[in-house]
Amino acid sequence: MYDRFLCSACFVDVDDHLSTYAVFPEDQPVNSLRAIIVGDTGGLPVYPYYTYAQSKVAGAMTDLAMRKNVQFIINVGDNFYFTGVSNEYDKRFESTFEDIYSTDALQVPWYTIAGNHDHFGNVSAQLTYTKYSRKWHFPNLYYKLSFRVNGTIVDILMLDTVMLCGNTADVENGGLVDLLWNGSHDPEGPSDFNKADHQWKWIERHLNASSAEYLFLFGHYPIHSISTHGPTHCLVEKLDPLLKRYNVSAYFCGHDHTLQHIVYPGDANHLIHYVVSGAASRSDPSQKHLDSVPSENLKFHYPTSWNPLSQLGFSKGGFVYMNIDEHRAELVFLNSKGKEIYRTSIDRRSIDFTKQFRDS
Repeated sequence: MYDRFLCSACFVDVDDHLSTYAVFPEDQPVNSLRAIIVGDTGGLPVYPYYTYAQSKVAGAMTDLAMRKNVQFIINVGDNFYFTGVSNEYDKRFESTFEDIYSTDALQVPWYTIAGNHDHFGNVSAQLTYTKYSRKWHFPNLYYKLSFRVNGTIVDILMLDTVMLCGNTADVENGGLVDLLWNGSHDPEGPSDFNKADHQWKWIERHLNASSAEYLFLFGHYPIHSISTHGPTHCLVEKLDPLLKRYNVSAYFCGHDHTLQHIVYPGDANHLIHYVVSGAASRSDPSQKHLDSVPSENLKFHYPTSWNPLSQLGFSKGGFVYMNIDEHRAELVFLNSKGKEIYRTSIDRRSIDFTKQFRDS
């Protein structure tokens, strides 16, 4: 029944149950997918529960969404600072999410995953909240989305990188001092190895099965990053080889409160794009791990100016806009004023070559 729609989306949950629904009605012509990618929208745990940067970014998102007719938003975690929510009725859902993103242009599906701060609270409550919100879509801790536009397929795997790699020591005690001053930022290993293993197998199964023209992965932790947290060694060791082997188009993340574009070659004679979009409510100019990424692979990073109050949101912010058609995926990086500060594009996958390489 969904063939008559120009664009549809499919949820595939952790047990591979499939549910399909129309995203755009038949009388709304759709020639491309248009999405906003944000991360680290978590605001503040005290009044007013959002940051200055967050309000500015939300305004810029609204302006762009109106101009481009944005169809959905992908939210890559750290949804509520600093310790998540307590239950599905927590007032933070209203004060940090619904109220700040209340304009008509932003009343589109927000496909959401959890970050490390969300796992420090009741992350199951964030799943349950899907039942109560018009726009909050968080059906499982990890899940697959599949879109089709004019015969072009876009597969998206939404991952729980905290389940895969564990939480971080910088929020071990849930305090601001720990967050700001703890020297260790790398995850300490999964709390449940069986659940982590189940997700790893789920990821590889869906990567192996995908013949989509575009194959994207979204997680909270970065694989590569030059900023405060830097590369996540668990993902460098276990996820990055899968991106190379299965010709993944791009990996999107947050965690570091920056905008970054990093490119590395994959095993199948293609480029893998690594995009950090974690500046929706605060920004961080740190280049602490600049040496971890060769200069020829680092294409862009923002911001570059220092601000002592950046963690509290008195800083610049930004987000990424993505437009996908049958020819390419275009990424536009914007600051909190809605000004374009960088642009790049991602080519379609070479499916035949990928299959030949994968099966060799």
